[in-house]
Formats: sequence, structure tokens, C-alpha cells
Amino acid sequence: MPHTLFLSGTARAGTSALVNILNQHNHILLGQERYFHKFRQNIITRAHFEKKRFLDIRDGDTHKHGGLFVPGLQQRFANAVYTGDKYPPMFRHLDYVMEEFPNARHIYILRNPLSVVESYEARFQNPDDNWHQDWRAGLEAWNDSVARIAALPPEKLQNFLFVQYEEIYSSPRAINALFTRLGLSNLEPEQLRPFVEKFAKLNEKLVPRRDDIRVRVAQDANWEAYKHLGSRLQTVTSTDEKPQ
Repeated sequence: MPHTLFLSGTARAGTSALVNILNQHNHILLGQERYFHKFRQNIITRAHFEKKRFLDIRDGDTHKHGGLFVPGLQQRFANAVYTGDKYPPMFRHLDYVMEEFPNARHIYILRNPLSVVESYEARFQNPDDNWHQDWRAGLEAWNDSVARIAALPPEKLQNFLFVQYEEIYSSPRAINALFTRLGLSNLEPEQLRPFVEKFAKLNEKLVPRRDDIRVRVAQDANWEAYKHLGSRLQTVTSTDEKPQ
């Protein structure tokens, strides 16, 4: 049975992009909110990650955008060192999840609060996007998330790998550093470079400046918890290197 790996953070913190990157590795098989409703209802169990059940997506498991988006699932499961799922608001279900999966490893992606709330607001203002949460909801969720994770006792935090949104997509080396921390081999930089280039293009997109939002983030974001989690990050330089 592979090890269980969960990915979380908050909505608009880059969890979907990171799943796509992690699934580039032959020894990882992660869902895109594969069990969205099971997590949300606190009924997710270890049995859901046994091969037969994990590969069998049923009504009531997830939403229309969730699932397993990796080719050759049977073989990928056979090769997997880690299987699991991403569920951004897992911070709201930590007590249940950590009791049911005491040995699971967690990747938590930390993104600065201004970018998170701006992303919430951009989607909220888009008439073609079925998104109903504005920047205030984004700030509330971000504060709740970092506070709950920062409050975990040291023995539980040991199961977490923390990555910085602003760094993880910056270079193939930064991505490979995460694979190394998971005890896995590195991938060729050429395989990872498209994700880095996509991130660079997204970084060039401008959103409307809202000083009312900026001042509220400056005043009300939980900077203490953010700094506490930031102290657990392992940073790397952006210089690309050939995998060993």
C-alpha cells in the first residue's frame, strides 16, 4: 500500500497547479479533489485509498471538475510511492483527518494573503465565473487556515512539508527540491520547465489595484501565523541544475 499524501492550503493558493506538477512524477498519484465531498462531510477513510476504491470514481465522491487526471491509472497506482488527494480547505477538517490518517504526509502551500484575496475578488467580479466568494471571504479563509496550521503541536507539524507559492513554481530546481524532500528522484528540468514558464506568464497578469483591499489585508491578515509557518519553509535558489 502506498503512503498517503495530502495537499492543502487555501483556495486560490495554487494547489491545483501543484497537483499537476506532482503528478509528473511516476511515483506519485494525487487526485484533484478526488474525494471533495468525503472530506467535506468528514467521512473520508483509509479504505477510500485502497486501489479498487481509489480508482473507482462514484457519484457523491466529488464535483464536476474533480477526479483523477492521470493516464494509465492501473500502472500508475502500481508504481506509486504516494497516493492521495488535494483538498484546499483541509484546515477545517484537520482533527478528523489527522485522527483517521495519523501517518499521512501533508504538503501545505503558503501564499501571501494579498494575492489570495485579489484572486478571490477577480473571480468574484468575473460575470462568467460561478464564484460567489469575494475578497472578504478570501481573507477570512486565509486567516483561518494559517492560524489552525500554525497552532498544531510540533509532533503533528512534523508530518507537514511547507512550500512557498511564490518560490515553488519559480524554477525546476525549486520543484525538484520538493521531490527530494519526499524521498523521490528528481525529474529532468525540461519536463518541469513548461510549468515554470506558465507561472511566469501568470505573474505578468495585472489585476485592478484596490487600496481598500490592500489596507484591510495589511491591518487584518494574521502575519504572526504567516511568519511562523514561513519559518518552516526550506528555500532553494532559482538556479537550475541537472538532476543527480
